[in-house]
Amino acid sequence: MKKVITESKILNEHIKNSEEYKKYISTKRRLCENIELCNKLKEFRRKNYELQNRQGVNPYDEVLNLVLEYDELLHNSIVNEFLIAEQHICRMMQTVYNSIAEGLEFDYLDEQ
Repeated sequence: MKKVITESKILNEHIKNSEEYKKYISTKRRLCENIELCNKLKEFRRKNYELQNRQGVNPYDEVLNLVLEYDELLHNSIVNEFLIAEQHICRMMQTVYNSIAEGLEFDYLDEQ
């Protein structure tokens, strides 16, 4: 177990030194410098999350309306750059998680 933890800390440092992570952090800082913009994005995300997690409702039209309502925000260059950087780091992390789990006989992947 100790070796796994040690190796995970090394992996953590590699992730922190990756271009994807550096870009994510720099765009997040830039976004957070504008408190109003940051708060609007948080509000959009909260509403989007609530819509998509309502039981028994097809949120397609409501999410579309939400996106239209926040169109100006989502097309803001600072917000857009942050969202792209966030998407890249999320993809990288998903790839890392999949790589770690590859070949392991662990049922968390097959919950059917």
